[in-house]
Order: sequence, then structure tokens, then C-alpha cells
Amino acid sequence: MRNLAVLAALALAGCSSSIGGTTARNDFKGQPLGAVQVKLGAPDQQQTVAGQKIYTWFKGQSLMPCTVRVVMATAGDVVDTYETTGDAGICSPYDYRPG
Repeated sequence: MRNLAVLAALALAGCSSSIGGTTARNDFKGQPLGAVQVKLGAPDQQQTVAGQKIYTWFKGQSLMPCTVRVVMATAGDVVDTYETTGDAGICSPYDYRPG
């Protein structure tokens, strides 16, 4: 069953939409954590704050870091928010860009 969920996440991760020539990337809101893990791998940090699970990935290096933070919805295993902070050049492959 878990393998089926991972395969579904892989299929979803391969999809993108394009409106006006701009491609939507990393729009994980409403998707399962597995979809994010397909793109970023296992999270570097996990915590629970006020009942919400927060997953964090650290990309880049100490002088040029990028932090990717995913907050899960309180009801279910779906992404509520997805955000990046840090060096624009390092974060650009992980940024959410609406189409």
C-alpha cells in the first residue's frame, strides 16, 4: 500500500501546469507529504507545534543556505503551507511559483 502511495506521488510530481508561459512548480498544497519527499528526500527536521507537523529541509551550504519548510494540515496528511527562505540562487529550484 505504501509503495502505491509513493508511485502516486511520483506521478503527481511529474505534472506541471503552464499559464501564460510561466510553469507552476512545487505547488504541494493539498498533496501528501510523499509528494514533497519525492522532490526533496527525507526531511532534515520534524517537529509538532500546536498540533501541526512541520517538516524542514536544509539545502545549500552554511554561507548560502536555503530552508524549505512544510506545514501539514491539522486534519490529515496533506500540505497546508510550503515555503522557502534563504539565498535566492539556492532556493530557486525549490520555490513555489504560481502559474
